[in-house]
Amino acid sequence: MAKNKQQKKKERERRVAKKKLAASAKKRTQEKSTSESQKGVLDRSSLMKAAVPKPDRVVTNKKSTFTQRRTGG
Repeated sequence: MAKNKQQKKKERERRVAKKKLAASAKKRTQEKSTSESQKGVLDRSSLMKAAVPKPDRVVTNKKSTFTQRRTGG
């Protein structure tokens, strides 16, 4: 009876270990795929930002402050 119990315990430990290994491998592959997809998006967005120049923003009219409007100056 004792040998049978030990064998069951070892088999259970092996199953648990296999599950953990499978889960960690699956997680690793998911992380790789997500990081690669994000990297591709970042490359494209930076390329598009570089391709379209920003317009030069020139302040034409500076709004007068509250006190200037009230005093008339």
